[in-house]
Amino acid sequence: MIVICIMILLSILFTSQVNLKGINSEYSSKQNTLVIKGFFVVCVFLSHIRTYADFNTLTDQWIIHFLDLLGQLMVTLFLFYSGYGVLESVKLKGEKYIHDFPSNRIAKTFFDFSFAVIMFIILGFLLKNNFSIRQILLSFTGWTSVGNSNWYMFAIFTLYIITYFSFKLIKNKTFISICIVSILSLLYVYVMSDLQPSRFSNTYLCYAGGMWFSYFKPYLDKILMKYNLLQYLMTMLLLILFVKFYPFKSIRLMFYNFESLVFCLLVIFVSMRFCFKSKLLGWFGKYLFWIYILQRIPMILLKYCGVADNSPMLFLTLTLLITMIMSVVSQNVTNYLKNKIWCS
Repeated sequence: MIVICIMILLSILFTSQVNLKGINSEYSSKQNTLVIKGFFVVCVFLSHIRTYADFNTLTDQWIIHFLDLLGQLMVTLFLFYSGYGVLESVKLKGEKYIHDFPSNRIAKTFFDFSFAVIMFIILGFLLKNNFSIRQILLSFTGWTSVGNSNWYMFAIFTLYIITYFSFKLIKNKTFISICIVSILSLLYVYVMSDLQPSRFSNTYLCYAGGMWFSYFKPYLDKILMKYNLLQYLMTMLLLILFVKFYPFKSIRLMFYNFESLVFCLLVIFVSMRFCFKSKLLGWFGKYLFWIYILQRIPMILLKYCGVADNSPMLFLTLTLLITMIMSVVSQNVTNYLKNKIWCS
């Protein structure tokens, strides 16, 4: 693990630029956000792989301890940036974006996820796993799993449906639409607390948080550009809040959601001082969906073949390489298929 972590750190250190006299105006740009998402999807990868093999060196244990401290927080920026990106698109494209949302956003995401789920089902049958019909059918929604990571996709599907309903119901009233998204998200958290494990809902409000950030960002940027010191004070305040409430985050789902939102804002405010240009992490950010969804396939296969038990480092290296190759191939194949289907 330490080799991968060193590569990531060096990639960040040698490519990032620091802004001390003013905020980085490109902190929410595609490049910056791809690097941040790339960093956290690597954290997810390392967090998952350590459940398939034993990494016992001292440095590995330090990394595992860091991953344990992050916990579910490592996925919060995925939800936050997703909500942010959706509202930015609404502001740019207006009603047409909402009108096309079911086909361009929901259906295409479902298509990609279904493609991945089918691969897991095939793998499961090859390894003679017993899947019930109910388990297979519900796995396409993310409610159940056939070996894949599922809760995040169920959250995304429900959030997309909530978004479409909220913006379609109240047209050209962005503030009211975001309020509806927020209220329905809160309702989801309370309902799901009795139906599924906490991971289904303990970071759920980050999506609505991303929308609110997009809504207030023009005003926030204007103030922070004018008062440079305020950005430092806000960052310190967020850091204090994060540290103060961290021990209590697992007591209740709303506490975890609050801590998740604070964490997202803390990362955002830190990124205001840095311009991230790591091509390595940018690549991982670009293929985030596929890396997140497909990584367990080589993990399961190589574990089954005994590689994980015999050589954890070889297991990690092969898993990462296979995941990267599968991600590129899957994205190209699904893009080709979607172009054929949606353009026909």
